[in-house]
Amino acid sequence: MTKIISYVAVLLLAGMHVSAQTGEPATPVKKGNEWQMPKDVLVRSKKFSEGLQQSLGLDSLTTRKVFDLYLGNTKTVDEIRVGTGSEKQKKDALAVNQLEFDEKVKSILSPDQSAAYVKERKAGRFSLSTTH
Repeated sequence: MTKIISYVAVLLLAGMHVSAQTGEPATPVKKGNEWQMPKDVLVRSKKFSEGLQQSLGLDSLTTRKVFDLYLGNTKTVDEIRVGTGSEKQKKDALAVNQLEFDEKVKSILSPDQSAAYVKERKAGRFSLSTTH
């Protein structure tokens, strides 16, 4: 019960920040080996999971799994973006990450939903680079 209340509180707080969002993702902060989550990751995760829910007709449990998967992948993507290395290296690393993420998403979805997800991705929807 406490977990549900905490989740609702986080969503309410995240909702208050939505109106202040400019559409661009916040920049993650890295101090030494510590990574601090940008304030918009919950909004980005919610936007992605709700987009899949509407497009693919996901139930609430599957939508939550997609939300958690996206949220967990946010750190990796943001670290690639702020990391050292050339733009080509970052682009290549993001492409590999996108492929791995797509496989994880497909493992959560039913076969029909997975096929629809692949079709939507080929059409340019549900990309980590456009949602982040």
